[in-house]
Amino acid sequence: MSHHTHICGLYYLIPGSGYPQRTYLPQLSLAVNAKIVSSTSRTVLTQTFVNPNAEPIPELRYTFPLYDGVSVVGFVCTVNGDRVIRGVVKERAEAKKTYQAAVDRGEVAGLLEQLPDASDVFTTTVGNVPANAKLEVEIQYLGELKHDAEVDGIRFTIPTHVAPRYGSYPGQMLRSSTVNSKAGISIVVDVEMPNGSNVKNVQSPSHPISVALGNTAAGAASGADMSLQKASATLALSSAELGDDFVLQVVATNTGNPVAILETHPTLPNHRALMTTLVPKFNLPSSRPEIVFLCDRSGSMGGSYKIPNLKTALHLFLKSLPVGVKFNICSFGSHHEFLFPSGSRTYDQSALEEATRYVDTFSANFGGTDIYNPMDAIFKKRYTDMDLEVFLLTDGEIWDQNALFGLLNKSIAESDGRIRVFSLGIGSDVSHALIEGVAAAGNGFSQSVGDQENMNSKVVRMLKASLTPHVKDYTLEVKYHKAPAATDSDDDFELVETVMDALTLDIKDSEPKAKETPPQKPISLFDPSADLDVEMVDASIDTSADGKYSHVPPVPEPKLLQAPFNIPPLYPFNRTSVYLLLSPDTVQRQPKSIVLRGTTPFGPVELEIPVTVLEGKGETIHQLAARKAVKELEDGRGWIYHAKDANDPAKPLLKDKYPGRFPDMVEREAVRLGITYQVSGRWCSFVAVEAKEGAEKTVEQPPAYEQATMDSSFQQAFQQSAPPPPVQSFQQAFQQSAPPPPAPAVTQAFGGRGKGAAPDFFGGMESEFKFLDQATAIPCPAESEEEDDLDEELEGGSGSADAFSFALSSPPPAPLAAPAAEYRERAVNVRMKKEKRAFSPPAVKVLSAAEKLNALVALQGFIGSWQWTEALLGLVGVEKDVQGFAARAKAAGLGNRTEGLATALVVVFLEEVLSGKRDEWEMVVEKARVWLEGVVEKGEGVEGFVGRVRGFWKGEAGRA
Repeated sequence: MSHHTHICGLYYLIPGSGYPQRTYLPQLSLAVNAKIVSSTSRTVLTQTFVNPNAEPIPELRYTFPLYDGVSVVGFVCTVNGDRVIRGVVKERAEAKKTYQAAVDRGEVAGLLEQLPDASDVFTTTVGNVPANAKLEVEIQYLGELKHDAEVDGIRFTIPTHVAPRYGSYPGQMLRSSTVNSKAGISIVVDVEMPNGSNVKNVQSPSHPISVALGNTAAGAASGADMSLQKASATLALSSAELGDDFVLQVVATNTGNPVAILETHPTLPNHRALMTTLVPKFNLPSSRPEIVFLCDRSGSMGGSYKIPNLKTALHLFLKSLPVGVKFNICSFGSHHEFLFPSGSRTYDQSALEEATRYVDTFSANFGGTDIYNPMDAIFKKRYTDMDLEVFLLTDGEIWDQNALFGLLNKSIAESDGRIRVFSLGIGSDVSHALIEGVAAAGNGFSQSVGDQENMNSKVVRMLKASLTPHVKDYTLEVKYHKAPAATDSDDDFELVETVMDALTLDIKDSEPKAKETPPQKPISLFDPSADLDVEMVDASIDTSADGKYSHVPPVPEPKLLQAPFNIPPLYPFNRTSVYLLLSPDTVQRQPKSIVLRGTTPFGPVELEIPVTVLEGKGETIHQLAARKAVKELEDGRGWIYHAKDANDPAKPLLKDKYPGRFPDMVEREAVRLGITYQVSGRWCSFVAVEAKEGAEKTVEQPPAYEQATMDSSFQQAFQQSAPPPPVQSFQQAFQQSAPPPPAPAVTQAFGGRGKGAAPDFFGGMESEFKFLDQATAIPCPAESEEEDDLDEELEGGSGSADAFSFALSSPPPAPLAAPAAEYRERAVNVRMKKEKRAFSPPAVKVLSAAEKLNALVALQGFIGSWQWTEALLGLVGVEKDVQGFAARAKAAGLGNRTEGLATALVVVFLEEVLSGKRDEWEMVVEKARVWLEGVVEKGEGVEGFVGRVRGFWKGEAGRA
């Protein structure tokens, strides 16, 4: 589908035949200011519009996307620079009522709502916009950043359009062409890392950006000192349309170390919140599960990138599978089909060949998008005596997500956790709400790739994660410091609180009681004066938010609320964050540490993380925790599903005791969290009503917040304390490893993606080209056909004179995304091609590093070995004189055309030449080394044999 079917800009409706016609207001400016602190972000989206009409506009609407799971914590409308209306969170119906009442009074009012069917789509409505007015809409939101496995860093995303999901648009959303505006867009992202964590690289795989390492934009303006912990990225486009999601990747040292931070709320007495976050590092023996790839082949997967990227990912998945697993492939769209209809097959050579042929036939020819039915079919076909790992590969364009989440919740619970579902979002318009929601409900994790991003590292790391043993029964407990010496000695001991102990609740009024009323005269069953056409009023209805739930038994706030309630499995290379909301009923001592425990088939695991206490008060962690808890409730999970009634001797779960009223309990709890911590969601909305001077305010003002900054105390905690090392038995499971050496600093003229980005601190485009000249190390004689070829390879097919204007107006083409090593290799290959014209015909294509890797992976057998072929010799960089090479190998004592020699040659080539792509080929080489163990002489071992082959290969490569 086209990128131009999304909704953009403020508009009002003009009645007409058929759908009402949309008229857009001119947009004066669009600005995004974000600040990243460690693995969290606070973003302010500001849009300025003007009403050019001489008459007021009764109502404006604006629908926009946000990354799934963010917490919208601020909503402000400013009219003509001086009339400010600030939003507060209320129950959804109450917020609409407040908004409508203000509009009916002729006041300027605003309403911000989440669409019920899509948690990543929000709608803003502004009423009574004055004539010739300038209108500024400001939305502030908090986010927890994803770990990006491709670069081993954090990933910050600004969605730019509502994905054209399969199905009907909910509510009043209509398809429309984008606003025709000459206004530009400005994005500034400041990055600050904690002490002990240096920023190595900031890059964008989606857009051209400029990067300054050493300071933030705000810091540079104020003259702040330079620091290795700071950086800033800037995007400036003359167009108001980004086209694709804006993605920023930040690579820094030590960002995955365990951290636990305690925050005290500034206005809620004795309310505290804890955030625990880490990127695990552990080694446990891998398992051999059943693996099913669920592949989207619907019409929305059409285009230049999606299906080719899907096929590339599948081929790498298939070749990286270990011997001993069972696997299957399911294609879906409006209908679905299995590669092996009778069930998953054992991974062997014939099954691999059949799967490879099947994947080669893929195209976007399956119609619409239905994920529910094929997922259900996979669950029904699974082998119940094995763990099941499902990989969903999709562009995620559906509206009905809740039914799918319900299926996952139910099936995984019935399997006792033996099912895990991972999701890979493909394309620049993927629905993050879908892929994040599937991974959360499926006990897996998600990754996403843009149209021109390399997904190989993400594919391999997701596969490695699926082979880790299932860790069950995760628990989190809080250890408190001993009481001060001055207090009663009876309390001078260490206290521990657990989450489950806090979920047996005192439900005082288990059944609603009828209101006591004085005796009344009986009502006649036949009253001639009664008018049956008059609508009867339900006396029990209360229009307030509390009255809406008057029929629901009251449920007290848990003293210790954990979000997510079920701690998800911990995977290497994937960030896990867990929050605790500590009510006034918890122990009023300072927490000492957080203890995480779990069980594996190989024994228990444990990690204790010391708690860092923030000096000042703040709301950041509270709001992140509240939004995480609300999102779980919206997706059919969360703490209330595990709560019990302490007053009932049987202590049943609330969801079992009150099946009819339990959904209202869930909604009421989400409303309580939203109003208490001022975060919006499906059941809570922001409403902003103008407060006229001298008039009574109709809504209370929310707590003040800082624009585009974290709470100062939250930020200081990261700046003042280095992450503590793990202790106890996770010292072996969560192994600490030395961080990789710092990458060169970069100013990204083209938004490069590779690990070898250009080393330039503050230079612009000119320095980028100087770097390329230095990296290729090739003299520049008079222009020739080969130099033209090189220009096209290095500059994406356009001459250097055009590259400047191209980089300023659109994302870079795929060749610009290659790492510096690939630039050098391409340049050397072009030079070699020129000098060896007599041996290699000019028509032969020079393969890039990625193409060589894909070709080698395609030649590998299912068991991990390579056969001796002329094509193999050409790929590993030696002369393709098979007989001569064989004779020299035999003379060197390496055998004659043996499968072992061919396999060792590929291992050496990958480790020596394609070392920058280690994340992509590591499982391929691991499989090869396991195979080599069975064929090399026991006395020499694999390392000895590979070492001898390495020396021989270097000599042969020199000959070539």
